[in-house]
Amino acid sequence: MDPVTPAEIDPPANVLLVHEHQCETDICESLCHGVDSSADLRVSFADKQPERPDPDCVPGHVGLLTVGDVLLEETPDSASDFDAPVVVDTVRDPTDLAAIGVAVSRFCKHWADEDLGVCFDSLDSLLRHTPPKTVFEFTYVLATRLSSVDAYAHFHFDPRHHEDRVVSTFGTIFDAVVAEEGSEGSVPEATDDEVAALLAEWSETDEDGAAATDDTGEFVFEQAMAAEATDEDVARLLGR
Repeated sequence: MDPVTPAEIDPPANVLLVHEHQCETDICESLCHGVDSSADLRVSFADKQPERPDPDCVPGHVGLLTVGDVLLEETPDSASDFDAPVVVDTVRDPTDLAAIGVAVSRFCKHWADEDLGVCFDSLDSLLRHTPPKTVFEFTYVLATRLSSVDAYAHFHFDPRHHEDRVVSTFGTIFDAVVAEEGSEGSVPEATDDEVAALLAEWSETDEDGAAATDDTGEFVFEQAMAAEATDEDVARLLGR
């Protein structure tokens, strides 16, 4: 993977942000404000919840989707008011990738006409609970869904606890890879052959026997994700 700087990225795009998690990263802030977004979605896990902004100080919309067992000031439901300045939602089970995907897709549906920015923090949190192959499929579908509404999205990823070939394979999903200053040496250098071999391995272990890669080794799903994708569309693809 060849890292670039945020200034080199032409939004909208899906970006993999590589950095060591104990470090504060200014690049996240740069990616969040790289465009004049009128809606920002922040996906976080229970151990690092974002601060809830004052609705009176939000110029557009802010969505806070928290994954994991977390106590909320108020319990959101599926009838969230997406016209409100701050929209809060939660998915209690971090292993329920279909529910996470549907929740994100619901923001995409309601804010499809907005300039949408997304911060997903982080892929490491998913990988603590779920095998890499399943997280890869989820990330692929989610990135496609975000692309369908021209979102400018970035996904945090700490490469230190994963094989080089796993991190490099995740990198194939994204339009660009950005590394925090000082973390450039952490960006893995797996070969194309190693990435292709891992994709083939994951394809062979697909539980339903469906081909996960095409003849060129590219990962595919049987249906492209459209901007008007329904909750059922997302859940079906993530429920493979």
